[in-house]
Amino acid sequence: MISGDDVPGSSGAGYRAQAAPVGVLGDKSLQNTPYSIDVYSRELMDNLQARSISDVTKLDASVSPSSGDLVTENNALAIRGLSPDSETGQKLDGMNFRSRAKDLPLEHIESVDILKGAGGFLYGFGAPGGIINYNLKRPTEQPTRTLNLQLMDSGLPLVHGDLGGRFGGNDQFGYRINAVHESGDTYINDGKSRRRSASIALDWRITPDLVWQVDALKANHNRKGGQWSVIPNADGESSNFTPAAPLDAIDGDKRLAPEWTSYESIQETWGTDLNWQISERWSLQLAHRQSDNYRLFHLPGIFANAEGDYSAYLYNYNNLFESEQSQLKLSGKVNTGFIRHELVAGVSHTETVSSNSGPLNQFVDLGSGNLSDPEEFTEPLGRLPKSAAETEEYSRVKRRELFLSDTLKVGQNWDLIIGARHGNLKDEFGDYDESEITPSLAVIHRPVEWLSLYASYIEAFEQGEVAPETAANAGEVFDPLVSEQQELGIKIERNDWSANAAIFQLRRGLSYTDSNNVFTQDGEAHYEGVELSTKARLTPQWMLSASALWLDAQNEQTGDTSRDGERIQGVASEQFKLYGEYRVSGMPLTLTAGAQYVGERPVDPQGQWEVDAYTLVDAGARYDVKPGGVPVTLRLNVENLADEAYWLTSSGSGSLAQGAPRTVKLGAQIDF
Repeated sequence: MISGDDVPGSSGAGYRAQAAPVGVLGDKSLQNTPYSIDVYSRELMDNLQARSISDVTKLDASVSPSSGDLVTENNALAIRGLSPDSETGQKLDGMNFRSRAKDLPLEHIESVDILKGAGGFLYGFGAPGGIINYNLKRPTEQPTRTLNLQLMDSGLPLVHGDLGGRFGGNDQFGYRINAVHESGDTYINDGKSRRRSASIALDWRITPDLVWQVDALKANHNRKGGQWSVIPNADGESSNFTPAAPLDAIDGDKRLAPEWTSYESIQETWGTDLNWQISERWSLQLAHRQSDNYRLFHLPGIFANAEGDYSAYLYNYNNLFESEQSQLKLSGKVNTGFIRHELVAGVSHTETVSSNSGPLNQFVDLGSGNLSDPEEFTEPLGRLPKSAAETEEYSRVKRRELFLSDTLKVGQNWDLIIGARHGNLKDEFGDYDESEITPSLAVIHRPVEWLSLYASYIEAFEQGEVAPETAANAGEVFDPLVSEQQELGIKIERNDWSANAAIFQLRRGLSYTDSNNVFTQDGEAHYEGVELSTKARLTPQWMLSASALWLDAQNEQTGDTSRDGERIQGVASEQFKLYGEYRVSGMPLTLTAGAQYVGERPVDPQGQWEVDAYTLVDAGARYDVKPGGVPVTLRLNVENLADEAYWLTSSGSGSLAQGAPRTVKLGAQIDF
């Protein structure tokens, strides 16, 4: 679809958004928001032919992938060096969406907002590793009839249909329906992927001031031929979790695990909300969301030394993650003398429940070999049935919260935000029932209309970690944590360009798996960094986006002198991203190119060994035509143009994942 240059989020606008949902504060101007937030528009996702959240965030240096969604366990990522909370770090239209895997199908999403850092007051109790908020596609005022076709060079085709519009008297009723099918070969040798999903969003304008919305989404993704992780150690034995020198990066198209290995995720969610514009100044929202995420795990861990000698250990178990949240929010505006107030008050109740196959879990040593020629081990047992995921409940956490905020606008140049969230966190398996108040304070100054200076302080209250299934103390529940974040920033918004700069510091409790494979929560993790970004429409032909992150992430107060003061595993000290587009004069052709650099990352707590830095280059083109008056956009995207082999790393872990090889995507979008 060809968008006008003045449409926020479009290529013509440099993919710059003007506003975004900011938790309980509602839709806010990004320039006048004292937090670091990036918005990824539908048009950007289409033009990148993004199939996953790691695809669409490749323009942002503050976000780094930890694994892909076609080979390894999850499509994971880190924000400012921290992984988002698996229980509360993902939202759908601002409401909690509990999912271990970050593989919500983007075809059903209108935009993605990422809040970098702690979101305690804004989104509720949870870890400070950022918030990923997906905004579901909603009914359109004009009819939407779109067909998207995409083919990956490995032989992985995708078909996506999108229908939307309104009907009834005065267009009272709206609908949006999306369906996706993908099945074929992935970029790893003999790897397979099958992905299916469907969603529907409906609304009813009961009156001009009272609107009811309801939606549902179901998605299934099954991939074969991958592994959970590559764990570098000294002897290649599966019983050895002590990190050692990593082996050289392995080509992303090389299959390391047997062809029969598989990982499947099943997402199911529905939501509803009622929005009442009580008066010109006051509004009320009542919302609810329910989600279930099944995780069917039949993958090996690859334990390998620097020479490539390895052992494969099969983890065979299932999970079910359930979440529900209900929220009532009242928003209003009042004036007291020369001060204008934007008030928000509300209550929220969230419950997350986790279960797994418990005594049915199966762990098998498959054998050993050398990764120069990986072994095709015989499958020793089949996958557990989906029903096994509900065998044993191991986590049930309830969050009851009351929130209140006041944004005071003093004249035209000053804003002061005062907010607090009081809540109770009850973990039935952690045997704690604690209450906490997490405040948020911020000030914004606009010396001129296009420039904002801000300072913010925010806290996050999070449940204690649960030791993963792969740890020796699997299932152990730890006490809750409180983290603190301070941030100073500058935001510039001009007609053709924008720029942001932020300096931040975050302190939170440290969780890690030690050399004995025991998961522990001890000490503190300190994150200090500088973040820069800019987006510009330099000329009618040229568009440029650039970002950089310098990050100092260290372990402190662990009681282990060899660990204290060392860099946190898997976190790079610097990352840079660059992306540009060029419209060819006189032709409906746009050429694109991008580059990303990720620095060296330690694989052990003592900082003795690191994986190499890597630089990836992408290229592409799109061509707009109108055969028979029907708009058609043809797209070509080539990712990792030089076919570089590189390792992806996970925050706080020494585990490694193969980076994707050179990947070519051909696509056609037809708007009927």
